[in-house]
Amino acid sequence: MPVPSQKTRRLGVAEAKSKLSEVLRDAAQGPLVIHSRGKDLAVVLAIEDYERLTAGQQPARAGGAAFLQRVEALKLRHDGGGEGFEPARLDLVPADPFARSKTGRR
Repeated sequence: MPVPSQKTRRLGVAEAKSKLSEVLRDAAQGPLVIHSRGKDLAVVLAIEDYERLTAGQQPARAGGAAFLQRVEALKLRHDGGGEGFEPARLDLVPADPFARSKTGRR
């Protein structure tokens, strides 16, 4: 873990690429920020720091089953879901794709 008074080291992409072994060793001393054209892109940090930061977090759920569980949770939060819901009628008049425009183009 870095010493609080230690300034975070910043590297450009090209420098980080050319000195990857050194960057990985230096990550044990504290995080290193990789930037390009004035924009921070990534942070390299020691695995111990990463594990400390992510401890106790549940992995992101993905897939159809997780989506359906979230939909059911939303339904419960909104008094049972969409039963009896009738959206307002939308009066749509489709445009004729072959009609000539009124701008006079030919």
